[in-house]
Amino acid sequence: MQSTLISRGKTGQPERGTTGASKSLQKALRILLYMSEHGPELGVTQLASGLNLNKTTVHRLLNAMKKFDLIEKNPDGDRYRLGLKLHELGTRAIESRTLRTEAHRFLLELSCASRETVSLAVPGPGGVLCLDRVDSRDSIATVRTPIGARFPAHCAAVAKAAIACLPEDELDAILSIAGLTPYTPFTMTSLSEVKKNLREVASRGYALDSQELERGLTGVAAPVRSREGRVIAAVGMVGPTPRFRGKELAQKIALTKNIAAKISASLGESNAAASGF
Repeated sequence: MQSTLISRGKTGQPERGTTGASKSLQKALRILLYMSEHGPELGVTQLASGLNLNKTTVHRLLNAMKKFDLIEKNPDGDRYRLGLKLHELGTRAIESRTLRTEAHRFLLELSCASRETVSLAVPGPGGVLCLDRVDSRDSIATVRTPIGARFPAHCAAVAKAAIACLPEDELDAILSIAGLTPYTPFTMTSLSEVKKNLREVASRGYALDSQELERGLTGVAAPVRSREGRVIAAVGMVGPTPRFRGKELAQKIALTKNIAAKISASLGESNAAASGF
């Protein structure tokens, strides 16, 4: 789908040539930005006047955003405020930027020690995203998830490790969006089976992908935790299945968990330094 370049005049109004859905999205974003600058709480009339929008339109967009917790309505009146979901998304954005910077050197260490392709994944409302990756020179993986693309949440080891400890509603949302596509005969396509596997991942502290995404490839991954102990990402490796068996598999699991722990510790140190501790 082609995107339309929007230019704006002094009023901040979008020019002609955009679709109805695009215009609605722009109006919703303008409401959020206006509330951030003129809040903490505003009524429909204030928003409509300040943004030169129809009150019916403002009310409709506020209700739509309220469903996603982007907007909250004061229970004691008819005024609206920014929702806590925005704080959560902002926190995750900051974590992701810090995370990639801190983790990259450890990804290089893991790739060098294992001679496998390694990646860093983060869970989000739209699925499990590849935040960073270091390719191995010693193996060729047909399936390569580009930085910024989504991992199949139900069958990639690094995705499993990233979502296994999420609350049930967030987990259901990600699996629903991603779907349970059967990539190989080994891919789990039953929701109950996938959830059982994820509970095992959460319990043992690492995830495996045994030819579930591509025949001949096996993956190992472990969760990365914030200073508060919350799983915010996962680090994993993938390579030819014959190199992920027996003692060698045990060594790679230990190595992956060790690197994940190093990244977690590094993030804790960064947060502490930023907080002045």
